[in-house]
Amino acid sequence: MLTKSDFEYIYQLLDDVTPLFGDCGELCSRRCCSDWDDQDDVGMYLLPGEEVMFSTNEDWLVIEKHSTIDYEFPPSWEGEYYFVKCIKPCPRDKRPFECRTFPLIPYYNAADDTFDLIMNPDGIIICPLVQHSDLNDLNPEFIKNLQEAWSILLEDPLIADDIKLKSAQWDQDPPWQKFFTE
Repeated sequence: MLTKSDFEYIYQLLDDVTPLFGDCGELCSRRCCSDWDDQDDVGMYLLPGEEVMFSTNEDWLVIEKHSTIDYEFPPSWEGEYYFVKCIKPCPRDKRPFECRTFPLIPYYNAADDTFDLIMNPDGIIICPLVQHSDLNDLNPEFIKNLQEAWSILLEDPLIADDIKLKSAQWDQDPPWQKFFTE
C-alpha cells in the first residue's frame, strides 16, 4: 500500500500543471466540479490509501465509507473504501487525485499487458476535452507528470486491479451507450 509521503509526492506532481495551458474549466463552466451540486449520491471514490490526505473535519466535503460487499469493487478489494462528495468548492491544493487528473485515466490493454493514458470515457457527456479526444492538444507537462504519478500508483496491486476492471467494463459497455439504451 502507498504511504502518505507517496500521495504527497503524487499530489505535488499535479499541483501546478493542468490539462490545458489555461483554465480548462472555462470551456464548460467547470462542469466536472459543479454539475453535481444538487445530487446527493454523486461523488468519487478515493484510491486505496488516499484517505490519508484528508481529515475527518473537512468543511468542503463529506466522507463516507462504502463496503465492498454493497458496491461494485474489484474482487481483490476487501473491507471499506472512502467515497467523497463535495458540498462546496474545494481548496485547489486539497482536491482528490482523480480531480487532478481528469480528463485522463489509464486504460489497461490486456492484449499486451500495458497501461496507456486515455481520455476518461466516463467524461464523454460533460467534458469538451473528452469529446474532442486529442491528447496532442493537452499540456505535455501535465501528461508527463500524470504518467509519472500513475506509474507510482499502478505499483499498488489494488489500484492496478481497479483500472483493469474499469477498462474491461469500458470495453464491454462504452459509457455513452447507456444514454441510447435507457
